[in-house]
Amino acid sequence: MQSLSMESRLARVTKISFVLLLILFSKVVPATDFPRISVELNGKVYVLEVADNDLRRRQGLMYRTTLEKDHGMLFVYKRTGRHGIWMKNTLLPLTVLWLDEQAQIVDKKLLKPCKSWPCPVYGADNRSRYIVELHAHAYPHFKYGEQLSELVDWSSHVQKMESGGS
Repeated sequence: MQSLSMESRLARVTKISFVLLLILFSKVVPATDFPRISVELNGKVYVLEVADNDLRRRQGLMYRTTLEKDHGMLFVYKRTGRHGIWMKNTLLPLTVLWLDEQAQIVDKKLLKPCKSWPCPVYGADNRSRYIVELHAHAYPHFKYGEQLSELVDWSSHVQKMESGGS
């Protein structure tokens, strides 16, 4: 049997720890408890629910049986980092975009629902500050390196509010 490298073992332990934490602290947030924003992305207006705290980020789009083509979710993190997601209890395929602090797409994936345990954790090859989940049909409409300028304006406003500015 081939031994795993230290990096592979650390990655596996990190993923397992992430999954266990999600299980231990999972609570279901009603969809109505997410703030919503309307933003134009690539010439199309989307209504995004904002997952801006741990409870909302853990819930994400789990248990949803439908998602309108112009709706999705914006995951907001306090710091840029290696933010991962999984498709546990997510019943719909999703387009997932990882964005840096300037709302530039640093990675994208088309993810299918997880139908068997354990569910994999998906992450970006680059560090991100935001994750956007959209209807699966949106995947070809977004390109690597593309900047979603309206999210830049929105995130600048949020950062000013967090720092006490007006």
